[in-house]
Amino acid sequence: MQPQDVMDDLKAIRQIMERARRASDGFGGWFMVLWGVIWFLGFTGTHILLHLQQDEAINWLWTPLNALGVLGSVWLGIRMAQRARTKSSSLWTSILFWWLALAAFDGVLIWQFRLYTNGLHMALLIVLTIALGYIQFGLFTHWSISTIGLFLGLLAVILATWLPAYFNLGIAFLGGGAMIGGGLWALRYGG
Repeated sequence: MQPQDVMDDLKAIRQIMERARRASDGFGGWFMVLWGVIWFLGFTGTHILLHLQQDEAINWLWTPLNALGVLGSVWLGIRMAQRARTKSSSLWTSILFWWLALAAFDGVLIWQFRLYTNGLHMALLIVLTIALGYIQFGLFTHWSISTIGLFLGLLAVILATWLPAYFNLGIAFLGGGAMIGGGLWALRYGG
């Protein structure tokens, strides 16, 4: 590979990163706040329901919360497209399919490894997958998003390994709090 080819490739990567950063300006933080609140409510509720031995009610808690998150994300996506004065954005379509692919992989792993029989392992897989998504997304937008992803992943492993009884509460307050705080930081400072 010639030096000019390397420079051209680096320039293309930088353009993609800048395009992703511009496309998320002003809205990326709202996604983090939205999902941080959902995590706070969902994981706090899960902790309480487990304490009350109402395990079967956990699905009834998470189903509407996830639906609210998806609807809120779609609404934010539509607002972003309107703000950018485009009917569709190939960038956001790619990001949507990327998150859907991560969710599909989680679904297959949960099914194949029967993680649905162990709520802690299932939650750990989902949190780690989302953490990976944040790390990857941050590589193309802003370092702070990758930092939050790294924090979420480390937090999940530490809690699941050494404090499993407090996994849900820890993810609610520290994980959800980090997402809310990171989202507010992004909104204020344009991160």
